Amino acid sequence: MNKQVFTQVNYRQFRQYMAATCSTVIKGKGYETVIYDKHGDIKAIVHAASIDEQGRCHPAQYYVRNTQASEDLSYAA
Repeated sequence: MNKQVFTQVNYRQFRQYMAATCSTVIKGKGYETVIYDKHGDIKAIVHAASIDEQGRCHPAQYYVRNTQASEDLSYAA
């Protein structure tokens, strides 16, 4: 069984994934945005870009749910 539920992707891959996903709820808290599907399952997570206390820039990070992990979880239910 695949233990990693989310995979980090680049912006282009994230946009392609979102174009193919029907999401209904987007919730943001602090530097993190979570995108849910119509069943309430998390489909993607976005960590906002930031600048730390030393002035270093950290780019936005995009994570999408692995298809295999979703299938593994549905079998467990």
